Amino acid sequence: MPTRKLLIPAGIVVCLVCVALAQKPEPAAPVQATTEKTDEPVKKTPLETFMRKKLNASSKIMEGLCLEDAALIKEGADALGAMSKVEIWNVLSDADYREHSREFRDNAAKLSAAAEAGDFDKAALRWFDVTMSCIECHDHVRNDRKSEKKP
Repeated sequence: MPTRKLLIPAGIVVCLVCVALAQKPEPAAPVQATTEKTDEPVKKTPLETFMRKKLNASSKIMEGLCLEDAALIKEGADALGAMSKVEIWNVLSDADYREHSREFRDNAAKLSAAAEAGDFDKAALRWFDVTMSCIECHDHVRNDRKSEKKP
């Protein structure tokens, strides 16, 4: 299966790039950036803090895949699955959003199962599925919010 041999490294590279671009050290105190127009501090919202935790769980998965540490992969996947069930997760209520969330939870559960089985090739493929479900859902949310802003 030459395609599979290319798919796994390509998926890992995509994930590494996404995590590297999104990863910043989490400060101990709330971030107090300033807006471009004023010097007023801007604090993180609860949703922004929640999404940072999601990125931290994702980093555990990526690290686990790179180190072939099944426990770390499972810990990150289980954290993502649990996070997808809390109220703050539900930023929209339409059927498409609910489907994206269901797909994300299913993919996280499959990733956790692959890690528990010690199947790192399968875990890498499942991680790619989790990542794609994140990207597709974020696109949906952005598009929904753009349509709300139009008069």
